[in-house]
Amino acid sequence: MPARHDFLNRLGAWFGFALLAGGVLWFVFGLWPSWRGDVGDLASRLDFSGRWPLLVSSVLSALASLYFAPAPWVRLVGVGAAGAGVSRTALRRNWFITQTGSYIPGRVWMFLGRLAFLRSRGIGAGISLFSMAFENIYLMISACLLSLAVIPLSGGAGLPPEARVYIAAASAVVLLALAAPGIRAFLVERMTGRFGKVLGRGSMPRIGAMDGLYMVSTGMLSWALRGFSLFLWFDFAGLGAGDRFAMLAACIIVMPVSWLVSLVWVFVPGGIGVRESFQGLVLAPFAGGIAVAVTVSLCHRILLMLVEASYALEATLSEAFSRRLSLIPKVAGLAASAAFAFLARHGLCRPPAPINVTFSVTRRCQSRCGTCMIWKAPGLPELDLPAIEAMFRSIGRTWFFNISGGEPYLRSDLPEIVRLACRHLRPAVIHVPTNALMPERIEETTRAMLEVIRRESPVTALTVKPSFDGIGARHDEIRGVPGNFDRLLDTLGRLSALRREYPALHVGVGTVISRFNSEELPGVIEYARNLGVDTYINEIAEEREEFFNVGSGITPDPATYGGIMEGFRRATIEKMKHARLLGRITSGLRLVYYDLVVRILRERRQVIPCYAGLLNVHINADGAVWPCAIRAYAAEMGRVGPEGDFASAWRSGKAREIRRSIRRGECWCPLANQAYSNIMMHPPSLLSALSAGLRGSRDGRNRA
Repeated sequence: MPARHDFLNRLGAWFGFALLAGGVLWFVFGLWPSWRGDVGDLASRLDFSGRWPLLVSSVLSALASLYFAPAPWVRLVGVGAAGAGVSRTALRRNWFITQTGSYIPGRVWMFLGRLAFLRSRGIGAGISLFSMAFENIYLMISACLLSLAVIPLSGGAGLPPEARVYIAAASAVVLLALAAPGIRAFLVERMTGRFGKVLGRGSMPRIGAMDGLYMVSTGMLSWALRGFSLFLWFDFAGLGAGDRFAMLAACIIVMPVSWLVSLVWVFVPGGIGVRESFQGLVLAPFAGGIAVAVTVSLCHRILLMLVEASYALEATLSEAFSRRLSLIPKVAGLAASAAFAFLARHGLCRPPAPINVTFSVTRRCQSRCGTCMIWKAPGLPELDLPAIEAMFRSIGRTWFFNISGGEPYLRSDLPEIVRLACRHLRPAVIHVPTNALMPERIEETTRAMLEVIRRESPVTALTVKPSFDGIGARHDEIRGVPGNFDRLLDTLGRLSALRREYPALHVGVGTVISRFNSEELPGVIEYARNLGVDTYINEIAEEREEFFNVGSGITPDPATYGGIMEGFRRATIEKMKHARLLGRITSGLRLVYYDLVVRILRERRQVIPCYAGLLNVHINADGAVWPCAIRAYAAEMGRVGPEGDFASAWRSGKAREIRRSIRRGECWCPLANQAYSNIMMHPPSLLSALSAGLRGSRDGRNRA
């Protein structure tokens, strides 16, 4: 912010404080001496016995009124910044937090707080200012329309002539604004200053009739509830002479109109004193004098401020603990999906939405691995972004979103795919593997994905896992690309630097254990300890339809793999001693998985029930829906076309047939991605993992 603007903002804040301090001094030394008698007489007559329901009702009405208060601004930002992806929850939280700035130090700083929030979400200053200007215009429209609607019901009873004149004049302006959108645009240009002149009317958000109706109606509802709260407050104090219906109408009218009166006093924090003075002028005939009416209105203002503060406190705490709080509905959804998956496996209900979605975004890959032949396969059409968005919308919320390939970073629109996943799938974890052959591109794209996550779904974690199959030239030989190991180290260095800037990023490495490196694993494990990564995991090399390597013989024999796993078990158990509870439980799951793989290879069967095609799904780059990457092309359940209808493929007759085949045990595999879901659905294995995690010991062998 330029020094001149910063100086003017500070000057405005001090000017606001000076006006507020002057108003307080004038009240204490000028008004209070003459009001003390009337207010003291009211205090001596107060009798709250039997009136507590009125107080509770007044508070509830205030809570309800402020619940609807942010609605116009939230809708305006959504209209003006379409596609920016700022969640309604985040907008509501920011509205309540910045609303406290209208009291300390004043409205100018409240506007600056909202502007800074929107700018941090990638929404330009012009649209931000337009949204705030339109918010005030629609609030004015709501205030005047509510007054026009209520005045005929009361016949103007109790309203002084000057108040009726003011309301009539304001209503005339409102009718002009409603009838002439050009006037609204002109007002916005004046409110936004140089931004309005530079950007022009063509850049202003186009507000549809339904949007306008929504904002006006929610604004009127909020004002009416606040006025009703004021009426109950006066009733609680034992005031309300004359026609009570007229007093209710006067309270409903005076609340929005007093806000209009104080709106021009942008430097007076919250318009304190200005609004209550106008309310006292209107309600004096019902309260027995202006001194009593203003005093009771000031007390009601304190109530409203406390209610606003409670919303702001809730918003602040929710923002601070949003990651933990967001887990509650996710865990509940996970439990529900598990229950429905169990029933669906036995044919008792339709399959739930998958909790683990793997999407191979491309078949393209620059590696020439001996364990995977996907690079030899012909090209494959890839779903475009509109089809991907429709597909994600059809899937609904999930827990894990695995981006696979080929090499995922070859897709230039990978950050946009992540944005669509955050918006529609709302996963707790997004996982991306990479061959680490493009360090600079991986760094830039990962940064872009993290920025998307920060804006769209701050509670989502991003894990990036480069492949690590050997040390030095041995890694290059297995991966088929000279210099790959050096690029791997370069990639890890770049990702580690990003991790310091973005807490949502978790960096790991993964080893595919095959007959090419099975004898070298102890050295690989030891080297991985010094890489400074968050996690080191391994998977056994598998013959998959997806990788076109069926019959290649790359999978180690059970005895060899069992010996290798003992090394991983010892390393995992050692790490568990220093890990937190969640880390120990995760390690417990890995211990069970290691034992499970050995048994599957030895017995060549499904050792525990498999939930592929129920809890997990794999979607190929061209939209083919598979239960897993092992059966892949040979078990296509359906296909997601340009319209993105995932549900039809997921619930097709072919899908039911494949699920029955899996249930009959006609296939078996040690696929890690699927095995963890199976462990969660198998009580003995799950209890074994939890026991090992809770005790942090080696007592985690699978007893299935």
